[in-house]
Amino acid sequence: MGVDRSKLYENAQDFFNLQGGVVMKLSRDAAIDVCRSAATRGLLVVMIEGGISRGGTFEARLDAIWKGGDPPVDNELAEQNNLLAANFIHSQCKAYNAFIITDAPLTGYRHRKRTAQPAVD
Repeated sequence: MGVDRSKLYENAQDFFNLQGGVVMKLSRDAAIDVCRSAATRGLLVVMIEGGISRGGTFEARLDAIWKGGDPPVDNELAEQNNLLAANFIHSQCKAYNAFIITDAPLTGYRHRKRTAQPAVD
């Protein structure tokens, strides 16, 4: 089962079970819960887009975009970053009822990982 893009998810667990990063619209409370528990799951919140969800659509608000850290980071920095993300959501206009979270592994993006290069003499 995949993410229903027309649904506003109310449960943070759905984000992790369905791998909802980048596409899942979360309620304010669910988004805060995702941010608070992401680091323990090895995830860094790298961006939040807030807006208004109604009738299955999402209206992003330019004044509700937050950019976080860039992995790789250690657990302590991830916890701090993700707490800032949760605080950002909490501070947003109450009319903004939906948030999309982009996350990344603490160890870094898979496409950025470099393999060891042979030494050139």
